[in-house]
Amino acid sequence: MTDPQIIQELLKRYNEGTATAAEQEIVEQWLEENKIEHNEWMQMDGERRENLVKEIQSDLLHYITEKENAYKGSVYPWYRRFYFHLAAASVLILFAVAGWYYTNKEQDKPEMVKTEKEIKPREVMPGTNKAVLTLADGGTVELNDAANGVLASQGNTEIRKQGSELVYDQQNNAAIKIPAFNMLTTPRGGQYNLVLPDGTRVWLNAASSIKYPVAFTADSRTVEVKGEVYFEVAQLNKGGKKIPFRVKVFGENGEAKGLVEVMGTHFNINAYSEESTVNTTLLEGRVKVSTAAHPDENVVLNVAQQARISNSKGSIKVLDNVNIEEVVAWKNGLFMMKKADIPVVLRQLARWYDVEIVYSNGMPAGKITGDIPRNMPLAEVLKVMQLSGVKCKTENRKIIVE
Repeated sequence: MTDPQIIQELLKRYNEGTATAAEQEIVEQWLEENKIEHNEWMQMDGERRENLVKEIQSDLLHYITEKENAYKGSVYPWYRRFYFHLAAASVLILFAVAGWYYTNKEQDKPEMVKTEKEIKPREVMPGTNKAVLTLADGGTVELNDAANGVLASQGNTEIRKQGSELVYDQQNNAAIKIPAFNMLTTPRGGQYNLVLPDGTRVWLNAASSIKYPVAFTADSRTVEVKGEVYFEVAQLNKGGKKIPFRVKVFGENGEAKGLVEVMGTHFNINAYSEESTVNTTLLEGRVKVSTAAHPDENVVLNVAQQARISNSKGSIKVLDNVNIEEVVAWKNGLFMMKKADIPVVLRQLARWYDVEIVYSNGMPAGKITGDIPRNMPLAEVLKVMQLSGVKCKTENRKIIVE
């Protein structure tokens, strides 16, 4: 079914009152953005509605053509805001989401018996809340399979699963001399949340890990991370003294990359080994960042600054006025890109959808701007990328970039 047919079918079901709740919400949001009252729409005759659908199709073609001419030097997608924030793009969003829901609708219908040649490859779905907890004794717990409630008790600390969050509850504040360490690891295609014994909240992106003590000592709070992790550090005082919080950053193979020291603050660390730099971005408070190669050299970050440690040279530099919303978009359910390098975006997709990237003719140049929800199937995301000028397709669990 073509895109115009998809829209016609969606509007037809809405008119007849047979649309699903999700489909109904899509149409009503679109009507609201275009200042069309529900009653006005329902009272339109068939010819007026048909003309409106044609206007939608015309707007789409005009918009795409306009953008292709205006942005030949860089890639700029039509897909600006999935949540209907921009009225000008609402027509285009309706196309994308209508197609997505129509596909899901078709999949819900009873299937006829198919021959092997007719069976389509399984759709690559987005990542989910899943992680593995490794206990101090080496035992492991698959959290996506575990029931909510108490998973284990270690010393004075109780470990509980609460939905997509792992919570450490230290029963008393008695200081310990030799802490036991646990590790939380997300696979490719996974994410998870963690609450440490001191109340610090942690978000793990795909292919990431954090090693931490089951209970903190009297004068130190130190954790180790790989991949991408967001922190909201709780302030901790003992005996009138503020206990610092330190994050040791490591590469995929265990090589030390840097150290982040804080008191109480919000910040994001992106330390994927396949990227060119380890980035620490400050959202609130202050942090001090140093490199493993030059531990005596450090920088102090203020809000909206980002420290970048070169993975190849170990040098460090600071960027000002970083787009914080873009940096932590992953935590909020979005791929948010503002003139982002296409290979960087593709690697984000590879980690989240647990797929491999294959470049048929080398890495593509150019940049991309736009927002894509992380809960969309990969095929729908690639449609957006293709309309942005990125030629790609899927084969099994591979993204083939042409």
